[in-house]
Amino acid sequence: MKPLLYLAGIGALAACATARPVVPLPAYYDVANAEHPKYPHARYLTGTGSSEVSADDADARAKANLAAQISSRVKSETTSFQEFTSRTGNTAENVVSRISVNSEFARADLIAIVEHEKQGDTFHSFVVLDRAAADRELTGATTADLIRFQTAVTNSSRARREGNSGIFNAAASDAMSVRPRLDSNFVMRRAIAGHRAVDEEERYSESLKELIQNVTQARDNRVVGVVFSKATGNRLGDLAINAVKHFGVQTDSIACKDRSDKTRTDATELSVEPEENCMEGSLGEKCEVMVHLLAQACGGSASGAGTVALVRGVHPSDVNKARKSAWDKVTQQAVEAAVRDALKSAIGVEAQ
Repeated sequence: MKPLLYLAGIGALAACATARPVVPLPAYYDVANAEHPKYPHARYLTGTGSSEVSADDADARAKANLAAQISSRVKSETTSFQEFTSRTGNTAENVVSRISVNSEFARADLIAIVEHEKQGDTFHSFVVLDRAAADRELTGATTADLIRFQTAVTNSSRARREGNSGIFNAAASDAMSVRPRLDSNFVMRRAIAGHRAVDEEERYSESLKELIQNVTQARDNRVVGVVFSKATGNRLGDLAINAVKHFGVQTDSIACKDRSDKTRTDATELSVEPEENCMEGSLGEKCEVMVHLLAQACGGSASGAGTVALVRGVHPSDVNKARKSAWDKVTQQAVEAAVRDALKSAIGVEAQ
């Protein structure tokens, strides 16, 4: 037995001698605010990831961790950017001036994997994002949009001065379509670089202020003159006027040709043209009604059209009751839909 015990002891000692001790990870893997000596926080955003599956899985987790950090920074920077662009500090502004920011970091290609560690069966990854390099990449995307935005705002201001509502609506809509990308880009750059792009943000803020003033003034002065091609002895007039008011636009009954030069710029004429056709049918008296709506900007060439689809009413013997039955089928919802179709091109922006 002694030889066997001796051999077992030798094997145990050999196993102990060859076992590799678990080496602690560098502090920057799991200690908050600990810096990697090669990648200081002043120049880099960093992230770590761990996986018992593979090194690739650890890499993916590290990148996701860093992207989540950036998204969190974006959310905290959004309010600051809102205050800067409004210049009032009021973040509860109306829909015209409220910013829209996408907090998702979509440039994972800019994140570099710089280090791997393995601790037992666990893979660890360390990734970095060069703040300055990422800012340069995002700057390239900002420049073209900023030029387009400023050009659109300049065109909208010129159109306001010249009283051309069609060109104004097109230019203002173009500027507004670019704005969400600019807002997101500027906030993302703040979150990554740790500071704002002073010159570009100043130019953007001034142009944005000009745009908001133009759009707000146009909306406040906007009026739709509801005119009828023929007398209406039914509730159609009320339905059309209420539909326009539902979109937050004031109404009157003045046609473009009767307006002064001063009020023509922000005015639109909505022509309501009812069609009615009554006849004797196989079931008695039958009436068919349809309504055409034509909108024309008084200052410019913008126009639009809408239609209330044909409806029918019947009565065995009374044409007036057949007519009333048909008009009763013209609903407020149907008129609102037709008015929206007519005005969305003439006015440019649908009222909420």
